[in-house]
Amino acid sequence: MKTNEVTGLFKSGWIGMGFEFGRPGIGARFRDVDLVAQALARLGVIFADNNPVTKLMVDKKTGKISDEVLDQKVMSAIIECMFPIEKMKDVLRTFTALAPKLHTVVSVECINKVEPDDSLPMDAVLKEMGITRRINGKTNVGLGRPRAA
Repeated sequence: MKTNEVTGLFKSGWIGMGFEFGRPGIGARFRDVDLVAQALARLGVIFADNNPVTKLMVDKKTGKISDEVLDQKVMSAIIECMFPIEKMKDVLRTFTALAPKLHTVVSVECINKVEPDDSLPMDAVLKEMGITRRINGKTNVGLGRPRAA
């Protein structure tokens, strides 16, 4: 997610979202990660291929994490996914409904491409949902050498 100027993964009209479990200093069990991953999969998100959590999925279409690791505890695990911006409200509502069932802390990260008018399309969705975007997020200024157009 953090290297979009090089990868070109996130296009206009798409949102990338990360759900970071267990950080700072709490840790998380993959059972919680599995619960959220399966719920996100039912919404049709696309999980990031080069992500360690995705590699633990036995089926990316269902988001199911391998039973072998469900009780393992890690310091941090990040689900990274992307989807059309039209699904953003459903994704956030689904996560919000699951959050009370989780046994750890989770940070939610969003990425979208800045439009030619310097706007962030996700801002309108966040505002409508009553969610304040932190201004101290990372802004990718495009200094990397693109591998994708």
